[in-house]
Formats: sequence, structure tokens, C-alpha cells
Amino acid sequence: MVDIINFVALSGIFNVLFFWYASTKMKSKADPIKTFIVSFVFSVPLSLLLIGVYTTMLVYAVKHGLSEDAMWEYMEQEELQ
Repeated sequence: MVDIINFVALSGIFNVLFFWYASTKMKSKADPIKTFIVSFVFSVPLSLLLIGVYTTMLVYAVKHGLSEDAMWEYMEQEELQ
């Protein structure tokens, strides 16, 4: 669970920094604070999507009596097929 929280946090931080950096490279200079707010708003749905997928996976695992590691293995096998 800590891994997914770290991943969501890092992806959000990367998204915010990327938008902020991209705003400095535009011909018409955008306000850094407005850019920060827009990038933060865009990172929220991504974070919620990741949390939703992970929560769904854990609920499915608990329902079928599996562990988190077993679910990751199952997902990797499905991905390879």
C-alpha cells in the first residue's frame, strides 16, 4: 500500500513540475502560480484513478482470499497473455 501511495505522490509531483517547466518554455509566458494550480488539478484525476484501480484490486484479492502479492502475480500473468 505504501508503494502505491509513493507512486501517486511522485507522479503528482512530476506532473506539477512538468507543467510548471513547460510554462516557462512557452512564447507567451504564463503565470507560474496559475500553471501550478492547473497542473495540480490535472494530477488529481490521475491520482484518483490509480487509487481506484489499486483499491479494486485489493477488494478482489480479499474477496477471493488472496494476498496482495498473489494479485500482482495474477495481473502480470494476464498482461503477458
